[in-house]
Order: sequence, then C-alpha cells, then structure tokens
Amino acid sequence: MKKLFTTLLFLFVIAILSLSAQTRIYPPTLVSPANGGTNQMPDVVLDWSAVGGSGGVVTYDLQIDTDAGFPNPASYSDLEFSGMQMSDLLFAQEYFWRVRSKEGADMSDWSETFSFSIFEKVDLSKPNSAATDQNPNVELKCKDRIGSALITGVDNYVFEADTSANFDSPLLWEGTSSTISMNTSYLHFGETYTWRAKATHPADESAWSDTRTFTVVAAVELDKPENNSVDMGLENDLTWDAIPGVIDYTVQISDDDIFSDPQEMIVEDPKYTTNGYLTFGKEYFWRVRANHAKDTSDWSEVFSFTTSATVHLNTPANNAQDVSINPLLKWDMITGVDNFQVQYNPTPDFEEPCCDKMVEPEDNFFQVIYILQYETSYYWRARAMQGADTTVWSEVWHFTTRPIDFGIHETFNADNINIFPNPTSGKLNIDIASDATSDVNIFVMDLLGQIHVEETMVFGKSNTNKSIDLSNLANGLYIVKLVRDGQSYSHKITIHK
Repeated sequence: MKKLFTTLLFLFVIAILSLSAQTRIYPPTLVSPANGGTNQMPDVVLDWSAVGGSGGVVTYDLQIDTDAGFPNPASYSDLEFSGMQMSDLLFAQEYFWRVRSKEGADMSDWSETFSFSIFEKVDLSKPNSAATDQNPNVELKCKDRIGSALITGVDNYVFEADTSANFDSPLLWEGTSSTISMNTSYLHFGETYTWRAKATHPADESAWSDTRTFTVVAAVELDKPENNSVDMGLENDLTWDAIPGVIDYTVQISDDDIFSDPQEMIVEDPKYTTNGYLTFGKEYFWRVRANHAKDTSDWSEVFSFTTSATVHLNTPANNAQDVSINPLLKWDMITGVDNFQVQYNPTPDFEEPCCDKMVEPEDNFFQVIYILQYETSYYWRARAMQGADTTVWSEVWHFTTRPIDFGIHETFNADNINIFPNPTSGKLNIDIASDATSDVNIFVMDLLGQIHVEETMVFGKSNTNKSIDLSNLANGLYIVKLVRDGQSYSHKITIHK
C-alpha cells in the first residue's frame, strides 16, 4: 500500500511539473491584409486579433520580411496594440509577416505567416488618351485610387510629357507634385505629347504608369465679330477664345488678306479694341496668334469685317404720318466716331437746310427743340464723322407732322401742367393734373438738343407731383420736354445755383 501511494504521488508531481511547463498564452490570428492580398499601400496597416491573457499585460512581437523564411526581418517588439501601420514599403514588393503574443514570461508560438504585395504603379486620369486642343499648361492628373483603395503612403508624384515616346527629346517636360495633379508649362503649340506618372516616397519610387497622348492646341480660335460682318463701327472689340498658359497674343489687322502692311499689336487679354485708324466703308482682315516663353502658335483663321459706309435711319419711320411737332430723330449707332451730323428740311433739297446740327458720338439721336409746323412734310438725313473721314449721307427719309387738333389729351394741356420753381437751384417739381394714370417720359435738354436727363414717371389722380434732381447740371437755359403717347409739351427753365 505504501508503495502504491508513493507511485501516485510521483505521477502527480510529474503532472504538475508538466502543466507548469506548458505555454499559457496563444498566438494571434492575423486579420488584414488578407493572405495573398495585392495592391496594398506603402503605409499598409497590419492587423491581428487581440489575445486574452491570464490577467497580465499582453504585448506583441511583429516580424516582416521579403522572404517567407524571415532570414532578415524587420522586427518590432513589445507592441501594445493589435495592429501596426507600416511606412515606406517598397513598390511592387511581396512581403511576409507574422506575430506572436507575450504575457510576462509567457510567449506564444508565431502566428500563421501571411503575405501581401504593394501596388506597382498608378493609373492615369486626365487628359483622356488622344485628347486634342489641350492648353500649353494642361493639367496632368493621376487617379487617386488603386482599384477601390485610396492611395496613401505616397509623398510625391512625378510627371513627364514629351514629344518622344521614349521621353528623350529636347522638349521633355517634367515636374513633381505633392498631389495627384500638376499643370505643365510652356508646351509647344500643335505638338503631340506622350505622358506618364509615378509615385514616390523617401525609400522608393513606383514603376512608371502606362502612357497616354494628347495634342496641344495649334492656333487661336476667333470669336467676334463673326466672319464677314458688315456695318461695323470704327471702335470694335475683337475677341477670341482664351488659351490658358500663354503670356500674350499678337493681333494683326490689315486691309488685304495677305497682311502685306498690317497694324500689329501685342495684348495680354483675349480682346483688342480697334480705335483710331479704321475708316468708313472699308473691309478689314484680322488674325491672332498666341505666345509664351518657349513657343508661338500658328496664326488663327483669318476673319474679315466691313465698316459702315453710311448711317441707317431708325425713327420716325420713312413716310411716317402724324408725327409729333417735337420729334426725336434716331439712327443706328456707329461706334468710334467723333460725332454725327443731322439735317432736316421742309424740302428734299439740303443745299441750305433749316437745321444742321452736330451730335455727340455717344448719342444716336437728335431731339428737335424748335417746334415744327403742324401738318407739314419734313425730310431728314444723317452721317457720321471721324477726323477728316465721313460716311456718305444716309438715305433721305420723310415724315409729316400731325394736324393741330390731333390727339390732344388733357394730360398735356398747358393749363394742367405746372413746372416749378423757375429758376431752380437744382430740385425741379413737375405737377400734372389728370384723372387718368399714365407713363410720362421726361427729358431735360440744353438748347443744342443734348439730352442731360431722361426719366419715365407715372402720373395719375392721386399721384400728380414728381421731382427730379438737376443739381449736377451747369447754370443756364434748358428745355423740359414731357412726352405721353407720342404727344409732347415743352417748357423752358433756368438753372441758377
């Protein structure tokens, strides 16, 4: 019996010693990236499941190597968390990694070994392959993802564009950006470029991307005036489509389409305003090219325009009847002139017209001040002047003034109109007594017919008095003209400040 007890005690001690020699902590389970995962980022996060211990602090050892045998691993010890973010891993490289856990003196076996590989190259985004009419400073852009994964762990992107597919010509452009896009500079007009990109970080650079091509715009595209435009003024805005990435534009204007002796100007904006050298009734040709520090574009297509040879009358319409005895004579505007000359006469013979007036260049109208005869025919014409150059006289138009009793309306009965004070120092009141509500056009003009104030006001039974501010006008005599439904009332005032 004593021998049996001794044997059992020996076996119990052996069992206790055996249990105490066993590891009491388990190896982690690797989670991500998945085993064999591809297109990972250089700063990939290695993640594993946390291991529960027996109450102590659990830490982890991590090994990562380019060889599954881990002959020369990068080792990270005593990690407190069940994951670690890497940095500057090599592009297109396959890596192997494993983890073990520790609690005090207890250490697990190494986990299963997982592998993953870093992405090889970036993908291009824009411009699209074979894109045309690109700017000399075209934006080159990579995709910000590899598949569905956002690119991280990259410090810079390198871009190259060249007229040689081998990227070895004198026109090679290259640049580095901290973002996925970059604008080129001073690419040559009309050239086809091949371009590519790669990603870099301090330890490595990726392979070059696949290549794409694009072609830089060859010439400027003209906009306005449209080709073959006619009846143009002497001051015209010539415009064309802007080309980003250029320094300036050369504009040529000529009176022949071979530009034998052109006017040539350099401008920074895509617009040039003709001024000072065009003449009336002449065809002009124009073209534009773009310039930057390293190249000049081809000339644009040639556009032409023809300046006005004459003035085109507008109102009163030719042969109009029942016209006001204080009509407003109006014609189509011609820009860039010094002035307009307008004449009217009771006969079509203008050797000694009853009225011959000069009109400011910004006005394409003349307000007849002196009351015409009722029920009388008048003839009128106009022309434009620029220095010694003039258009030919317009067609002669004809109108007949209204009968003396035509369309008299109480609104313009002098007994119902009061304009005061007269003289005025600036503020002028207009009172019109009427039961009807009506729009009244108010003109204040000097004795030469130059309109200085033009307003439209509504008068009615409960709205009979209006005031206008004339304080900005110089001292002198003026005509106040009220017009309603083609009928008018005129009154002289004096401004004295």
